[in-house]
Amino acid sequence: MPKGGFKSLISNSIREVVFGMEDSVVSTLGALTGIAAGTQNAQVVIISGAVLIVVEALSMSAGSYLSSKSAVEVYEARAKQDSARLLQERVSDQESLHDVLKRKRFSKKDIDLVMRALKRERRVWLKEVKRCEYRMLPAVSGSPVRSGIVMGIFFLIGGMFPLTPYLILPIEYAVAPSVLLAVIALFGVGVLKAKITNTSWAKSGFEMAAISLTAAIIGFAVGRVALQISELIT
Repeated sequence: MPKGGFKSLISNSIREVVFGMEDSVVSTLGALTGIAAGTQNAQVVIISGAVLIVVEALSMSAGSYLSSKSAVEVYEARAKQDSARLLQERVSDQESLHDVLKRKRFSKKDIDLVMRALKRERRVWLKEVKRCEYRMLPAVSGSPVRSGIVMGIFFLIGGMFPLTPYLILPIEYAVAPSVLLAVIALFGVGVLKAKITNTSWAKSGFEMAAISLTAAIIGFAVGRVALQISELIT
């Protein structure tokens, strides 16, 4: 775990936390609600939900690992190109500056001192540029392995919110609590994001809940229409 503990881990992996939780809550809620409405069978809903959450968590975890690893590889390739270019520029600058200082009749000692200072300044500057670019680029803000693990864990956590009511309530009473828990989870993710980014927690929470639930409602509506069309055809 990085320095700063759990809060630092969340801050460094906010992309995976938000993406994993939001996608899991929305997709699981839509699937469970559709299955519950279509089958009215609690056992089918629970088994389908559990399988969906686990399979999707593994898929999202692998996808996050591969995408982060690809981004790191692209970044490192670009960094090598930048290093080579700066090295070439440094050689050219040193040669021209060396000639200028020599014409000005600086001593060899003074010229060597200037050349070393220039070399050190370029090296420090390049290191600082790389550090800033790496920290500001979300896709490579952490280890690909950590990105995959965090994504998978929070996808599993997110999926449990809409699934839990079906585990403890009769199916006819579980739909409304499932939606309510999904809203609470999405609002909580928005608040967490606001705490990390120092923005309005209310605005962030309502925005996260509203956008995600809109997507879930549209997805559910499309699924119902597709089901009705399938029934008409058959």
